Amino acid sequence: MNNNDELDNKIEEIDDSVISENEELADLDQETFTYTVDNNNVNNDYNKSVYNDKKSYVYILIGVFTLIFIIVLLIVFVNKGKSKDTKYTDIESAAEKYYDKHSDMLPVMDGSTITVTTDTLIEESFMKPFSEFVSDDVSCNGYVSVSNSGDEYVYFPYLKCDGEYESLKLSQKIISENLVTSGDGLYNTSSGYVYRGEYPNNYVTFNDKSWRIMGINSDGSLKLIYNDKKVQKNSWDDRYNSEKESYTGINDFRVSRLLEYLTKAYDDNEFVDAKNKKLLVKYDWCIGKVSDSDSLISDLNLCSDVYSDTYIGVVSISDILIPSVDPNCNSIFDIECTNYNYFFNINTGWTLNAISDNSYVAFSSNGGSLYTKNASAENSVRPVININGNILYKSGDGTLDHPYDIGY
Repeated sequence: MNNNDELDNKIEEIDDSVISENEELADLDQETFTYTVDNNNVNNDYNKSVYNDKKSYVYILIGVFTLIFIIVLLIVFVNKGKSKDTKYTDIESAAEKYYDKHSDMLPVMDGSTITVTTDTLIEESFMKPFSEFVSDDVSCNGYVSVSNSGDEYVYFPYLKCDGEYESLKLSQKIISENLVTSGDGLYNTSSGYVYRGEYPNNYVTFNDKSWRIMGINSDGSLKLIYNDKKVQKNSWDDRYNSEKESYTGINDFRVSRLLEYLTKAYDDNEFVDAKNKKLLVKYDWCIGKVSDSDSLISDLNLCSDVYSDTYIGVVSISDILIPSVDPNCNSIFDIECTNYNYFFNINTGWTLNAISDNSYVAFSSNGGSLYTKNASAENSVRPVININGNILYKSGDGTLDHPYDIGY
């Protein structure tokens, strides 16, 4: 048998059995080859041997890659393509299909919420078992909250996989990291949670804009104030006032130019676009009037009159004063209320509240302090909104450089 025949045999053996390639390689390494080459290279034997030698290594490489490919396929098959990634889109889609079938179970009232568990979705074959998504030793459960937001429904999927992943509401994240009893942070009050102090970490990105979280309402929704430096100016009201016999305005919020402006800003998607408006919830805006006398903050009864039929408003008097942690901030006109108060750096402009002593003056605010102006005056209008409490935390720590980011 000549050298070329021996090499061809080796190649055929490698092709027949990829698994024994290492043993064959060892044999090839130990084999001694003898080439007869005449000086004139008449038969071109040298070139043939080099060519065949290279050819053998090509076959070996093909065998190695084939073996690797087979191993990868086996791994994928054994794990059935399982992924640790959260299948939010699968869960949300399943819930939508479920309520397409059970539309009579959807929440009827605007702002109301119901839930359906993932167990129900799996039992009724609207979604695959979690074993299709995660390893067999991981236990998962979840649910989908469905909120009625005006003319449409919003789906919020939640998932918990032991030791692997757990959804977290933004409100839960905030409470777990910011709750305090002194200094800057989130305070637990009788009406919900309120941010107080000079430098609380309450920044959030919503609708690709900067907002600050004022607090968490008793229903779990989050109250936000627009944080952009540039806001529009508008009169509180500019109608003819019979009491003053001039166009000083009428300080009744329900018929005010302020309400007209806010309604138009909402309808025109000025601060929140159409996609994200479904995340807003209506709120009980406290529009009660206050005497021009130096009233104690603790005696304010702003919610004696409430306006509920809107998704957007502005701050109330108490929104401005309560964040101060200065012990000398007791009355509505105390200058100390500007101390240790993050509103010191915010030009809030008009408030929801007016003077009860006449029909043409309303409260305004700048830098954490209150003052009164004729309703017809031009002043900043900084919007306040309330977002659904089911919104998930995505990232961030609430600082200016790393604001909270939401997911849903």
